[in-house]
Amino acid sequence: MAEYVAKYRASVRISLPHQEPIAGALALSPYSEHRDGPQTLLELLNSPQRALPFVLPNEDVLLVTRLNIHFVVAGPEVPDAYICPPSFVVSREEQVHVTFADGHNIAGRIQIELPDDLNRTSDFLNAAEDFFALRSRAGVVLVNKSRMRDMRVTEPSPRPVEI
Repeated sequence: MAEYVAKYRASVRISLPHQEPIAGALALSPYSEHRDGPQTLLELLNSPQRALPFVLPNEDVLLVTRLNIHFVVAGPEVPDAYICPPSFVVSREEQVHVTFADGHNIAGRIQIELPDDLNRTSDFLNAAEDFFALRSRAGVVLVNKSRMRDMRVTEPSPRPVEI
């Protein structure tokens, strides 16, 4: 018999195609596969899992296809340690406006972790991870790159550092 692992239920709102965001919870492991500490929402969304169990308020479980999610908004009571890995080192920030394939949009600030020789927002978007964090008035929004139509940088980016 499989061993039961107690998980942290992170309250979130998930946006799926052709419907308003729905409230529920995603279950996070007490241990991250990549570092010390608990698994974060960003790690879960960037994992190889195809279907994620999403617990609805009535305790029904909806299995959502990870790559079909437009975005996930963490509830205000979810600690930062369960949203993004604390080891994330911000090398730059950009104010952006994201438009999704269905026409919905959201504005906020992305925090970019890139090596010194890469400093463009396009480098950030072309990185392997499917989801990224956007800090907005609604809180931390974890955006699926494949569901975006475009991203507009709304403030000039600093020029690369010349060596």
